[in-house]
Amino acid sequence: MAHILLVEDSPEVSLSVREILASVGHTVEEAASGKEGLKRLRAGKFDAIVSDIWMPEMDGIALLKEIRGAGNEIPVVVISGGAPNAPLTYTAPLAATFGANIVIYKPFEKAELLKAIDSVLAD
Repeated sequence: MAHILLVEDSPEVSLSVREILASVGHTVEEAASGKEGLKRLRAGKFDAIVSDIWMPEMDGIALLKEIRGAGNEIPVVVISGGAPNAPLTYTAPLAATFGANIVIYKPFEKAELLKAIDSVLAD
């Protein structure tokens, strides 16, 4: 199965995503911000990334810019619930513009997340 980097600042969402991915055999390494995620990405080998957009220190858009700016083509699934000043109609196209392979919206179903992961790993 895949080794996945999960970048999410909410402990509850992180726990839920980790459990979903682990339930089908994926291993998950976690980071609580884009800055920490970038550090882990540089130190390890991952098959895919699952990242929130709105996080402290470095958000998911800045993380995508760093990853793609370095020429890294690792598959990225963005999960977002939007933000008070940035609705989903804004965040999804923004994430796609900067290199997200798939964007899914919180709250999402287990099957939706697993389908997204299967899709990016198959490419």
